[in-house]
Amino acid sequence: MLAFTNESSNPSIIGETCHQIGFSYGDELILDFGEMTPYNHPKLADLRQGSWQLSTRATPWYLMQNNMFLFLPLLPGLTTDHAQMYLQDLENKKLTNFVIDPNNFELTLSFEEGYELVLKPDLEDDSGIAYWELIMPNEQILIVGPGMFWECKSIHEIA
Repeated sequence: MLAFTNESSNPSIIGETCHQIGFSYGDELILDFGEMTPYNHPKLADLRQGSWQLSTRATPWYLMQNNMFLFLPLLPGLTTDHAQMYLQDLENKKLTNFVIDPNNFELTLSFEEGYELVLKPDLEDDSGIAYWELIMPNEQILIVGPGMFWECKSIHEIA
């Protein structure tokens, strides 16, 4: 397992508070951590973003608390409104662990009060879309997937 810790001089998401959770187009889950600031674009001036921003792509996920499933979005009839109800429990909670399984790129985000949000990529998905991305305050982005591929680069290198 790969874990991000506060033991180095690099910025760490561990200990940051999740201030905002929402969905973008395609029901992609977005979590904002750390200091919240306005977007730079004038049309988005009334919206805020975290210094850390985790965005899922075409990636299944589920939510647990104390090893019990709270929400499985794959169940029929569930909508982003249902998901938002459960996910709002993560808002204003500190992240206590951020672990990537190198065998399947499953990401486990652990929060206070025993909450865990698990992103479970489908390694067989051939859409060509990244499983998830983490924008960091040092203007770097960690892009994971598709397949067993990941890269970390400057946000300024993204086309």
